Amino acid sequence: MSASREQSVQREVFFGILPVLRGERQFGLLDFLLVQVGFGIAAWSFLVGGYTGSVLPAGPAIAAILFGNAIPVFLISVLAVLYARYGVDTFIGARAILGPRGSNIFLIIFAVLNLGWITIACFMLGESVIRVVAAFGGPEWLASRTVGAPIFALVAFAIAWWLALQGPIAIRLFIRVGVPAMVLIILGLIFYIFVHNGVSAVWNAQPPSPYDSPVRGLASAIEWNVGLGFSWLPYIGQWNRLARDERTALIGTYLGWGVLLNVAAILGALTALLVGTYEPTEWMIQAGGPLFGLFGLFMLILANLTSATVLIYSQSLSIKTLFPNWKWTTALLTTVPAALLMLTPAVYDRYTAFLSYISFIMAAYGGVMVADYVFIQRFHISLRDLYRQHAGRYQYLAGLNWEAYVAIVLGGVFYFWTYDPANDRAGPLFTYLTAGIPTFFLTAVVYLALTYVTRRLSVPQAREKVTLERGT
Repeated sequence: MSASREQSVQREVFFGILPVLRGERQFGLLDFLLVQVGFGIAAWSFLVGGYTGSVLPAGPAIAAILFGNAIPVFLISVLAVLYARYGVDTFIGARAILGPRGSNIFLIIFAVLNLGWITIACFMLGESVIRVVAAFGGPEWLASRTVGAPIFALVAFAIAWWLALQGPIAIRLFIRVGVPAMVLIILGLIFYIFVHNGVSAVWNAQPPSPYDSPVRGLASAIEWNVGLGFSWLPYIGQWNRLARDERTALIGTYLGWGVLLNVAAILGALTALLVGTYEPTEWMIQAGGPLFGLFGLFMLILANLTSATVLIYSQSLSIKTLFPNWKWTTALLTTVPAALLMLTPAVYDRYTAFLSYISFIMAAYGGVMVADYVFIQRFHISLRDLYRQHAGRYQYLAGLNWEAYVAIVLGGVFYFWTYDPANDRAGPLFTYLTAGIPTFFLTAVVYLALTYVTRRLSVPQAREKVTLERGT
């Protein structure tokens, strides 16, 4: 790596630990949207759309996608103001709410789940490549799902790891080229599908794998999309700290993850209805024909490589907040266990269950963090106290905000009473309320109630009223 590139990487890593000053922030609204859309349009958005289209007709499927993604992102996007205002990483800012050790627990959970996201992105890329190999008459073993897909997934992981090693400038240049190309291909495919098949055929197509009850299918589809919407919670600070102002951060977060990525999910739903499978790499050529299908597979490869790069970079940057003395390469190595998960399609094939667990975890954490920042901190935190390791108002008892974690656990109990994702079992309220969004609100209310009670009882852990304290 050249001296200038090394300096760029180290500078970015440094900013991951200390606040980014206003004059040092690199992302205006366009760059910010490109990053969010490039990150959002990948395996997860196509797959969640495909699964949604496999259980619902076009109209309800589109409604479930829009509602399921837009509402959770709207609920958690207020945290973009926190990270943009103070220029800190997700897990630095979370110290004000969860405590230093509580934030570290959140970071460890994020790092484990992030390995699953990396695996899903790389394995879909592998699936896309084996379709291309098969289309051009390549060797049968190289076009197989059990051998070829893992090989190409590992190659993609190696390339993404190398791109992340180059630092933020390389990633931004890569995204500036890749994201517009992806969006154009997606819009072209949607246009082709409607023109080639006719609007009525698309709109009246019946889902290939519906639930026994349409209401149950709608609730499940909403829950999958809600899981994707809440999944952005730990990534908000990693990019918003680089936004030039709070307006850019707030608008960019909501438009990128709450609105624009839905284009890819809707494409997935429409093609699943027409072709009869949720798997994007299978329906690309069938829905788009030889020409558009190959363009679509190319788009999937590019989208998932982009997202895998951002995922690796994000995890490594956040790990540096826990271990600031680690070298950048060492932090990147924490993503290597994902390679083991790519050796079989097991994680990839359990995507909806994975989304449901994400929905529970991130809805519960999101409820606590939003409630604390809006109603207790009132949009102001002490920047200096975020970095005080053994003193300050954010230390709590043993460095852990116990009220927050009690609320998170109770939110989890409610979620699994409402819905069991491992067995796809719905509780009595699931078809009426779903699970993720009620968990968010329940956790928030429980947390505020616990905080009020402990303060009234003068529990030592309770915080004094926080005042704005700006730092440099």
